[in-house]
Amino acid sequence: MTWQMDATMLEMCSCKALCPCWLGPDTVPDEGWCAGALLIDIEKGAIDGQDVGGCRAALAAWWPGNFFAGNGTARLYLDSSASDAQRSALEAVFSGKKGGMFGAVLGPAVTKWLPAKSVPIDIQGGDVRSFSVGDVAKGTLTRYKDGAGNTATVQGTAAQGAFQSTSMEIASAKGTRWTEPDVRDWEGDSGTLHKVRWAG
Repeated sequence: MTWQMDATMLEMCSCKALCPCWLGPDTVPDEGWCAGALLIDIEKGAIDGQDVGGCRAALAAWWPGNFFAGNGTARLYLDSSASDAQRSALEAVFSGKKGGMFGAVLGPAVTKWLPAKSVPIDIQGGDVRSFSVGDVAKGTLTRYKDGAGNTATVQGTAAQGAFQSTSMEIASAKGTRWTEPDVRDWEGDSGTLHKVRWAG
């Protein structure tokens, strides 16, 4: 084991309510194509002995069809408050070069990696999570709840297995916008939140 981390992952994309890609390779994204992003807030972790607890990263990507079909274009954003050594270690993990979940999932899914950027990444809130990623993204995830105040969750989807998430909370990401012309500009309402434990 060369790296491990406990983190909260926020996911959002250009679809409505819940992205069909979560359900498997035979589904079709709302727009025919899928553009999405992951925000990763690391609670504790280490990469080759480098402590990365408290660091954040984001990944923006675009696929011409379903996520599972691959041929994606992606860019990593690394928190500018992290040290050079931390950003280098995080880039190696999240681009899949260190194996583990990211190597298995993003290796076949992403064909083209654009150069990583160092930007401020801010994540705030509890039931309602607001975030910003430099000047390219800003949005809010509001958890869906029933009349008793219980958060709506989903288990057992194909993409959850790929991302090693045992349960995901469903959220509205209405108004979330990414402005990244080298990947794809998009706005959507599909959001999910995950507690994850990854290693590679």
